[in-house]
Amino acid sequence: MAITTYAELQAAAANWLARSDLAARIPEFITLAEVRLNRVLRARLAEAEQELALPAGLRTIPLPAAFAEPLALWLIRSAGRLALPFVEAALLGVSSLRGEPCAWTIDGANLAFDRPADQPYAVGLRMLRKFALSEAEPTNALLAGHPDVYLFATLCEAAPFLRDAELAHAYEARLARALAEANEKEARSRAAQTLATELPGLMRERA
Repeated sequence: MAITTYAELQAAAANWLARSDLAARIPEFITLAEVRLNRVLRARLAEAEQELALPAGLRTIPLPAAFAEPLALWLIRSAGRLALPFVEAALLGVSSLRGEPCAWTIDGANLAFDRPADQPYAVGLRMLRKFALSEAEPTNALLAGHPDVYLFATLCEAAPFLRDAELAHAYEARLARALAEANEKEARSRAAQTLATELPGLMRERA
């Protein structure tokens, strides 16, 4: 069967497990699988760019709900984008004077800048998104591109309930192979094409 949605993933896991008593636990197994995948799989297909608003007088913006890891940040201007440098939170020098932000960091659940904004700014954040399927978000790039990764990660989380060490080992082996193939494809993709955000001249466009 095709595995392209959250519902189809649940159905496929149920078919593989063949245990009616575990059916209600499959969403939990998927959630645990995603926790694992978010730790071990740093794939380009998880990259996304989102525009945020920094209001005048503030120096923080709440992180998007799906945020996993920052990659780059820009101020968006009519004449182009200005890339700002990332600074570790403990090293970010903070000014009380309002002005155009010059640096940024991650501070808890917020994007934080080195000073309060003197005017509203549009900010572009390039980030890794968490893999988090739900009824409201029934698919994502990982499920579309590598459904076997999702399926075997889910089955690995179900394995302790099966009390079958040989089957659990088989699921782990299938997951390891699926992850290796996904990472190989990722490496080929990155070697073949430099992301636009890394091209010279685009990282620091000033008006």
